[in-house]
Amino acid sequence: MKRILWLLALLAVGAHAAANIWIHTGEAYGIEPRLLYAISKVESNVRPLMISVNYKKLTKAESDKLYFMLQSRNISYSVYSKVVEIESKNIVEARGVIDFLDNNRYPSFDIGLMQINNLHKETLAGMKIPLHELLNEKTNLSVAANILWECYKKHRSNDKAINAYNGSSVGNSYYTKVSAELRKLLLMHENNSKRLFYRII
Repeated sequence: MKRILWLLALLAVGAHAAANIWIHTGEAYGIEPRLLYAISKVESNVRPLMISVNYKKLTKAESDKLYFMLQSRNISYSVYSKVVEIESKNIVEARGVIDFLDNNRYPSFDIGLMQINNLHKETLAGMKIPLHELLNEKTNLSVAANILWECYKKHRSNDKAINAYNGSSVGNSYYTKVSAELRKLLLMHENNSKRLFYRII
């Protein structure tokens, strides 16, 4: 039986599945494609080269070294309440950032479209996927869909599974954020369908 993760009722999606990584990955894992997109919107604002570092887990020496590296290489970054978001100009620069973080054993950083955490490094290595390969949109999305499906198998609950994807199944508002993004997508789909219907009649 096909694996299905229900957040809202599945709706019809476009016909060109092979050309759309969201639809293709969603069908492969039995997950609503717009749910995957909503997660990427919350995680990275759909930016495949985005790398985030959890600076709450860093020593002062690690923080200083990170900022020095970013400034010396003229790499753009933004500091928020818990993370440093690093916006590389190209994939070569992004790979350099990952190599720096990995080689210096930074404890927690997230990579790419769906912000896959480096804690999955050993599992990915078993699949012959190096961390920098997560900069590839298709690879990143496929890994994320697999993680989400494993969360769902463990918790058997949409809200807990989606919260667990973010790191904790309880005491976490992540599900609410993802749901809000998904509702926007579903409303957009509904409005576009209505406009098409009106054009036809």
